[in-house]
Amino acid sequence: MDFMKFKKAVSIAVILTTSILLVALAAIFVVYKNQKSITQNVITSLNRNFVGELEVKDSHIAPFANFPYISIDLESVVFYGDKLSKNDTIYYAQDVYVGFRIWDILRGNNIVRAIKVAKADLNLVKFKDGKINLLTAKGMEQDDEGEENLTLDIASIIFSDVEIKYEDLENLNTYYFHVGRAESAFKMEKEHIYAKFLSKLIFDFEVEGKPTFFSNKHLDLDISLDYDQNKSFLTLERSKVALEGVLLNLTGSIELDESLNMDLKIDGEKPDFNLIAAFLPEETGNFLRRYKNEGDVYFQGRIKGEIGEGKVPSIGLEFGCDNAYFLNPAREKKVEDLRFSAFYTNGEERNLRTSEFQLLNFNARPEQGTFQGKLIIRDFINPYIDINLNADLDLGFLGDFFEIEGLQGISGQVIVNMDFNELVDLNVYGVSGIDKSIKSELIVNNLNFRLPDFPHPVQNANIYASLVEGDLFLERANFGIAGSDFSFEGKVLNFPSIFHGEDKKVKADLRAASEIIDFEEIFKNDSTAWKEVISDFEIKLAFESTGKELKHYKYLPKGEFFIEDFHAKLKNYPHAFHDFHADVIIGDNDLAVIDFTGEIDKTDFHFSGKLQNYSKWFQETPQGKSIFDFDLVSNHLAIHDLLTYAGNNYLPPDYQNEEIDKLKLKGNLELVYDSGFRSADLWLNHLEGKMKLHPLRLEKFKGRLHYENDYLTLENFQGLLGISDFNIQLGYYLGAGDKTAAPRNYFSLVSNRMDLDALMGFEGLDKPSNHKDSFNVFQVPFSDMDFSAKIGKLNYHTFWLDDVTFKARTNPDHYIYLDTLSLRAASGTLGIKGYFNGSNPDEIYFHSTMVADKLDLDKLMFKFENFGQDYLINENLHGLVSGTIVSKFLVYPDLTPIIDKSEASMDLTVYQGRLVRFAPLQAMGDYFKDRNLNNVRFDTLSNKFELKEGVLNIPRMNINSSLGFIELSGKQSLDMNMDYFIRIPLGLVTQVGFRSLFGGKNQDEIDPDREDAIVYRDTDKKVRFVNLNMKGTPDNYQIGLGRDKRN
Repeated sequence: MDFMKFKKAVSIAVILTTSILLVALAAIFVVYKNQKSITQNVITSLNRNFVGELEVKDSHIAPFANFPYISIDLESVVFYGDKLSKNDTIYYAQDVYVGFRIWDILRGNNIVRAIKVAKADLNLVKFKDGKINLLTAKGMEQDDEGEENLTLDIASIIFSDVEIKYEDLENLNTYYFHVGRAESAFKMEKEHIYAKFLSKLIFDFEVEGKPTFFSNKHLDLDISLDYDQNKSFLTLERSKVALEGVLLNLTGSIELDESLNMDLKIDGEKPDFNLIAAFLPEETGNFLRRYKNEGDVYFQGRIKGEIGEGKVPSIGLEFGCDNAYFLNPAREKKVEDLRFSAFYTNGEERNLRTSEFQLLNFNARPEQGTFQGKLIIRDFINPYIDINLNADLDLGFLGDFFEIEGLQGISGQVIVNMDFNELVDLNVYGVSGIDKSIKSELIVNNLNFRLPDFPHPVQNANIYASLVEGDLFLERANFGIAGSDFSFEGKVLNFPSIFHGEDKKVKADLRAASEIIDFEEIFKNDSTAWKEVISDFEIKLAFESTGKELKHYKYLPKGEFFIEDFHAKLKNYPHAFHDFHADVIIGDNDLAVIDFTGEIDKTDFHFSGKLQNYSKWFQETPQGKSIFDFDLVSNHLAIHDLLTYAGNNYLPPDYQNEEIDKLKLKGNLELVYDSGFRSADLWLNHLEGKMKLHPLRLEKFKGRLHYENDYLTLENFQGLLGISDFNIQLGYYLGAGDKTAAPRNYFSLVSNRMDLDALMGFEGLDKPSNHKDSFNVFQVPFSDMDFSAKIGKLNYHTFWLDDVTFKARTNPDHYIYLDTLSLRAASGTLGIKGYFNGSNPDEIYFHSTMVADKLDLDKLMFKFENFGQDYLINENLHGLVSGTIVSKFLVYPDLTPIIDKSEASMDLTVYQGRLVRFAPLQAMGDYFKDRNLNNVRFDTLSNKFELKEGVLNIPRMNINSSLGFIELSGKQSLDMNMDYFIRIPLGLVTQVGFRSLFGGKNQDEIDPDREDAIVYRDTDKKVRFVNLNMKGTPDNYQIGLGRDKRN
C-alpha cells in the first residue's frame, strides 16, 4: 500500500516536472520562433513615432539573463538624435535584456516584466531653449499618439556598468554618473506603487568645463518610494544616502501633478569630521582624514518648492560642530576647542545671486596662539563679503601641525586683525559703506623657512600690510637669502573693485629695492643660472586699469603701465643703469610703448613702439599677422658700454670702442603665423648718426630683411657712410635639410663710391700686423654661394680705383672661385681670375692669373710677407706695368702671400719705370759715383721672370736707364742673396774709372732725389762691354770680372 502511494506520488511529480519543462520549452520555443518578429515589430512601431532612429544590430534568446523571466537579448542598441545624419548618438547599450513571463508568452501577450541594461552610455543634453535631446528625439514633446504592440508592466530594472552624462547648456553645468550597478523593484497594491532603488555610483559635477569641489564623490543610494496614483503623490520612506561612506537620512515627498512640488529633508550626525569631509573636494577631504578628530558634528538640510520649467526650490542647509579637536598623530600637535555653526540658503530668488553662506562663531585654540572669526558671503556671482578675523599664530606650530609640503623649518609669527564688511549700508543711498567698513591688517614677524631643492633658507621675513577704506597698502615686506636682501612696498587703490569686477579705476604702485642681489650664490646649484651680482637696485612701477579689466581680461588687462624709475649696477656688465622711465598702454589688441627712456653710463636712449595683434602670442597655436613698429633716438651711444659683458666684446676690434652721436633708428617688424610660423619681415625705414672713431656720418639707411621657408633675403639694404654709398642684396638658406633643392645663396654689392680706408680705419701700411693669428674665414662653414660687386670708385690704401667689378663663388669644400676681378687705375687696368683652396685652413693656396695693362704700380700697394717681414711690391719698383702673372701663392688667413713658399711665372713689361733703392745697383756705387743710384729711371723693361722656392730668376734683359744702358741677368733670393751677371758698356766704365782715379765728384755729393736722364742704347753701333759678376748681399758682396754666359 505504501509502495503504491509512493509510486503515485512519483508519477505525479514526474508529470508536474514534465509539464513545467514542456511549458518552459514551449515558451522558449515561442519566444525563439517569434523573437525576430517581436523585436522588429517593436522597433518599427517605435521609430514610427520617433524623430530619431532606434537600431538593434541583432537579437537572440537569453533564458537566464533575467531569471525567472525568459529574455530576448538585444545586441548593440543605438538611438540617434535624427534619422538622416545619424551623427548624434544619444545612447548606446551593448546588451539590453527584455524579460517576459512564461504564461504571458503562451497567451500571446507581449508584456515586458523586467529590463536589464549592461555596458551602456547615455548622453543627455538640455539646450538653451529648455528642450532635452532625448525627449525631442523620441517625439515626447508632441501630442500625437501612436500604436504600440508592446505593453510595459515592469517588475524590475537593472543597470550594470552604465555611464550617464547630463549637459545643461543654459547654465553651463555638466553632471556625470558612473553607475557600477543599480537595481529597482516594483510592487503594486491597490492604487499604490511601491518601489525600491539600490545603487552604487560615482558622481562628478563640472561648471564651464572645470571640476567643482563636488567631484569623484561615491554615492550609495537606498531609496524607498510610495507612489499614490490617485493623488499623483510620491513619498520617500526610510531612505538613506551614503556619501563617501557617511550615512545621511533622506525623507520627504514630491507632488507629481502638473508640476514637481517637493519637500525633502536630509540630516546626519557623526562624532567626527568625516561628515564634513564628505562634502569637501577629494584632496581636501583626504587631507582632513589624516587627522584624528572628535566632536559633535551635525548636518541638516531642506529642499522645498517647485522644480522644473525655470523654477528652483528653496534650499536651506545647516551644519556645524562643538567641543571638537584635531590631532596630528605623527607630530603630536593638537588644535582644541574647535566650534562653529554654518548656514546656506539660495535666497529669495532661489539662485546664485541671492545665495548666502554664513560661518559664525568660529573658534580654534592651537597649542600656541588664538584663532577666532566669522565669514558671511552674499551673492555667489559677484560676492560681497563680511569677514571678522582675529588670529595670533605661531608659524612653527602651524608648519608642524599641517606638515605643509614644500616648507621646511618654518618659524615666526603671523597676526591677522581683519574687519572686512562689504554688507554694511549697501542699500543706503549716497553712503559708501564698503569703503568705511574695511579695516584690516596683516603682520608677519621673523618668518624663516626652507623650500625643497633650494640651497638657502628664506630668513627674517617681516611684512606689514593693511586694508583701509578699500585701499590695500603693503607698507613693508623684506627678507634675506644667502647674503642678498630684498625689500618691497606698494599699494592698490580701490582694491575691492578687482574681485567684484567693477568698472571703476584701480591704481597699483610697487617699489622694490636691494643693496645686493647675488644670483650666482642664490642659484649656486643651477649651472644655467645667471652669474651676475646686482647692487644699488631700485625700481618703481605703477599700473592703472579698472576692476573689470583686472578680473575679466582674456590675455592682458587693458590699462597703462609705468616704469617711474629704475637704477642698478651690475658686476659683469660694469655699467650703471639710471633714470629709466616708460609708459606702456595696453589696448584691446595693441600694446604701445609711448616713451621708454633711460641711461646706461653716458649712453642715453628714447624708445617708442607699438605691437599690433599681441593677442596671438597667448594662443596655443598663433594665427595671423603681428606688426611691431619701433623708433629709437639716442644723443650719445657708446657701443663699448652696451656690448661688453664679463670683459668680452665680440665686435671687430676697430669698432669695439666706437661711439655714435645723434642716432635715429626707425622701422617695423612683421611676423606672420598660420598654423605655425610662416614669415618675418624687418623693414628699416630710417637710420642716421655720426660715428666718432670712424668719423663717418650714417645717412639714408633703409632696406628689408625677409625670412620665409628657411630662406633669408636682404633686399635693397642701402645707405651712406660718410662719402661711401652702398646697396646690398643677400639671399641665404638657413635650413638644416637638403640644400640642393633650396634657392642658391648670393651676395651682391653695388656702390657709386666707396672709401674702404675710412670704413676699415686704415692707418697706413707701415703698421705691423700678425698675419698668422688673424681671423681665418676658412674655418667657418662654406655653402654654395655667389658673390658680386660693382663699385664705381674705390679708395684702397689712399689710392682711388675705378670701375671695380667682382664676381666669385664658394662651395662647401672651402673653395673660393674668383671668376672676375677687374679695375681701372688712372689709364691702366688689372684683371684677376683664379681660386682659393682652403680645404685645409692651415694651408691656404691662391691659384691665379693676373693680366695688367699699363697699371700704375703705385696704386696697387700689394703686400707680401717674406721670412717674417712685410714688403710692398712697389717698394723698389715704380712705373706702369703690363703683362701676365700666373701664380700659386701660399697665403695667410688675411690673404697676405708667403713669397718663400709660393711660385709665379711673370711675363711683364714696365713703362716709365724707376728702381728706388734697388740693392744690386746700390752695390755698384763705386762704378757710378756720378749717378743717383737711389732713384734709377728707365723707359721700358720687358722680361719673363720666374719666382720659385723663394728665388727670383731674371733672364738677360737690356735696360736703358739713367745710368746708361746695361744688360742684367741672374737671380736673387728673397733673403737678399744676389747672384747677378751685369754687362756695362766699356766706355761707361772708362769714364767712371777715370773720374775715380783723378778725383771726380764724391758719392756724398749726389742728390738722392735727383733724376738723371735716361741713356739709350744705339743699336747701330757696336758696343764693347765689361762683364761683371755680383754675389752676396747688399751689406756683404763681391764684384769681379766674369765671362759672358750667353750660349
